[in-house]
Amino acid sequence: MRSVFRWILQAFGGAGAAVLSFAPPALAVTEPIADVQPGQMLGVGLSGLSWDYGWQTHALGLEIRNTSYFPAMPQDRFLLGSRGVWKLGGTSDFAVSAVGGIQLDPGVPGNRAYLIPDAGLGVSYRLKMGDITLALRFNVTLTLDQGQNQQNYPYPIYGSPDGYGVPVTGNLLQRLTTGPNTMLSIALRPDDRYEITAFGRTLLGLRFRY
Repeated sequence: MRSVFRWILQAFGGAGAAVLSFAPPALAVTEPIADVQPGQMLGVGLSGLSWDYGWQTHALGLEIRNTSYFPAMPQDRFLLGSRGVWKLGGTSDFAVSAVGGIQLDPGVPGNRAYLIPDAGLGVSYRLKMGDITLALRFNVTLTLDQGQNQQNYPYPIYGSPDGYGVPVTGNLLQRLTTGPNTMLSIALRPDDRYEITAFGRTLLGLRFRY
């Protein structure tokens, strides 16, 4: 059993580092999860915090996170968010929930701020490996791009109206994109009070239920 546990931790570290190398900044540990449980839950990630209060079938929460894993990166800023989860069905080990939220992105100096709503579905599945419980989770939410994904590049960009990174305004389907609560993660659960979360778009994180 110790060798299995050691293998899982090594896999978490290696895969997490690989994800970190190409994933956009986001923190799975601070994002809403489909397996709603009563009580309060605190999420602590590499550069973010979240708090949720759950009832039997729904939960409400808040989060604050940074756009970068590392301090003082270009266009580094804090994002604020609120969200809700409503469990639609499932069993003790499987849950499907509606997920929605609103994120405030203050933008970078010289640009506007963005209020970004999103909505979609979340799925959670628990499985056991001997004495170890794992939770596999993913959320898929959608939003309309208001320009929050643009980058201000110091060199000309082909097709940009101003030549420097401002995107061309698209139609409704062209602007449809994944929302800020989209994530994919796996959690190691020693018991129901806390868990270690990896993958998704964070290297490692912790959740505490109290």
